Amino acid sequence: MRIAITYHVAPLFDPPVALLGAPELAATAREVQAALAPEHACTLVPVADSVPAALAAVRAAAPDVVFNLCEGAVGRTQFEAHLALGLDMLGIPCCGCDPVTLALCQDKPFVKQFLRQTGVPTPAGFAVAPGCSEEHVLEDIRELVARAASGRVIVKPAREGGGVGVDAGSVCGDAEAALARARQVWARHDQPALVETFVDGPEYNLALYHAGPRGLVALPPGQIVFSPALAPERRVVGWTAKWDNASTEAQATVSRIVADLDPAMHAELLAVCTRAATLLGMTGYCRFDLRLAGEAIQIIDVNANPDLGSGSGFRNALAAAGIPFADFLADLIAARTPAARLAPAA
Repeated sequence: MRIAITYHVAPLFDPPVALLGAPELAATAREVQAALAPEHACTLVPVADSVPAALAAVRAAAPDVVFNLCEGAVGRTQFEAHLALGLDMLGIPCCGCDPVTLALCQDKPFVKQFLRQTGVPTPAGFAVAPGCSEEHVLEDIRELVARAASGRVIVKPAREGGGVGVDAGSVCGDAEAALARARQVWARHDQPALVETFVDGPEYNLALYHAGPRGLVALPPGQIVFSPALAPERRVVGWTAKWDNASTEAQATVSRIVADLDPAMHAELLAVCTRAATLLGMTGYCRFDLRLAGEAIQIIDVNANPDLGSGSGFRNALAAAGIPFADFLADLIAARTPAARLAPAA
């Protein structure tokens, strides 16, 4: 089978993020190629600043299926769904979540509202955009702070992933500080801010993927082990904690798989994430970040295109489940090409 592997190479974030993001994704693309190459003809297709050019390169490769790793397009992470949409319009099968799901999950306020309206537990919150009535926003944030069990809200970019724009300063105990943080998001990231109640309980994550006829496969849950020295309001997993392994933040927020959960809580976590994945139409692979508010599970983030690189949480979860990376990739590709059944390339 002919497989094209697409990945972005142009800077998609602010300079400190782009410095690591693009090279790491290129390495992931090579890992996918290495896992599939023994049985399939793989072509790496880097995506720079032109979606039409990338689509032309894919068509020239004449693949049976595309494995899409792109986390943005034309220099914008907000355009994560665009290449997948182009492939869909051309009728080229593409692994991963479909463009509608990618676009929905990229818009944090929208996906949170959708989850709340469908009965999936997630923190209360709303989007704050440039040009809004700041007087009314302050009133709304004060009400949110008053209702929050933690007495705090968290402010983050509305359309970013990977912890971009999130650090301990994102957690605010009053409306004025939250509005000031929202202004920083507007200025630095050129997008609305999401303001939502801050849940200061334990943090977990669950990765799932769609294996065609076998349906959703749930991997062992993970847990973020926060340093006891961190105050509750500083227990956040932002960009530095996620991507700079030598940083103080990373050392204080250690990811552990498998999570220390009792069977009942594990079952509830699985039920919440499976319901959310089904409602969101997850047809590829995804990851949910969750926190406990008392005894209640709440989804704090949805990632429809999580990192698959070596050492990532998803890869660690696969390893904990005893699933080889190549088998996981084969399941995803078979789900998109059921008739071909992953026949080796001629």
